[in-house]
Amino acid sequence: MIKGEPSRTALLTAVQRGHHNLTAPEPKILRDDLALAIAGLDSLEAAQGYIDNMIEVFAALSDPETATIFMKRIDGSVCMRSRVVEEELALAKPRGIKQLVILGAGLDSTAYRRTDLTEGMNVFEVDHPATQAWKEERLEAANIKVPENTKFVAFDFEHQTLAQALEAGGIKPDVPTFFTWLGVHMYLTDEAVKATLGVLGKFPKGSEIVMDFISPSYVLAGGIAEDSVAQLSKVVSQMGEPIKSQYYEDELEAILNEAGFSEVKYLSAKWLVENYLGGNKDAFDMPEEATSILYAVI
Repeated sequence: MIKGEPSRTALLTAVQRGHHNLTAPEPKILRDDLALAIAGLDSLEAAQGYIDNMIEVFAALSDPETATIFMKRIDGSVCMRSRVVEEELALAKPRGIKQLVILGAGLDSTAYRRTDLTEGMNVFEVDHPATQAWKEERLEAANIKVPENTKFVAFDFEHQTLAQALEAGGIKPDVPTFFTWLGVHMYLTDEAVKATLGVLGKFPKGSEIVMDFISPSYVLAGGIAEDSVAQLSKVVSQMGEPIKSQYYEDELEAILNEAGFSEVKYLSAKWLVENYLGGNKDAFDMPEEATSILYAVI
């Protein structure tokens, strides 16, 4: 991560959301018409150039065909996880959720793009202050107004705990809260993951979370293990953000249960394709039973 800028993975995923919005056929997984502007890009050509460059970087670690497939999978995954957040947030709103806390917000655009979902809620974007400063500059440059119900909460893990940051940011610990935690846990140690979930699990009954995660491997039909996680590890390490934690479903569920969450629901690639892509496997070719997104309730 370069001082004063967002992480390279946060920038990549924002570009991918924006590129998908402009180029993906219907039905689109996600409609994010603000992602490119927040990422600092002004055209489809700029986005395509960025992605082509990243494919070249990945190809140097494998080969062009693998890199292209890998990029397509990442594109689908980052759009899927944001779509799940939107779907679950829409369902949570009638249940009385009054706070949305976006952990490791990076270049997330939910607060500016889906005000229909966040109306009546207090929205908190939690991230490192340097990342937030860069994002605020991009929002201003793109003439994207920060809604009155949205607040940036600085969290400098070197000088404060998450609980301290949430309290200082005005997040009420006695209000049912919807948490999103996307593209973060894998870059944290196991200790940090457990500590974070331990803080969130103390929120009131009815609080919810959507998070993505990395499993050590995916198993294909016939019991053959696909080692795509090793490919991802190479890529993000090259980008300066190595993977530090991975969990099988039962391991992560045990951690969530210990923290206070229950009703853990894993969303398989098959479920995502059937619900968001009309069953078109070509648009998201992950192994059908592979899971990387979960939803849980306190």
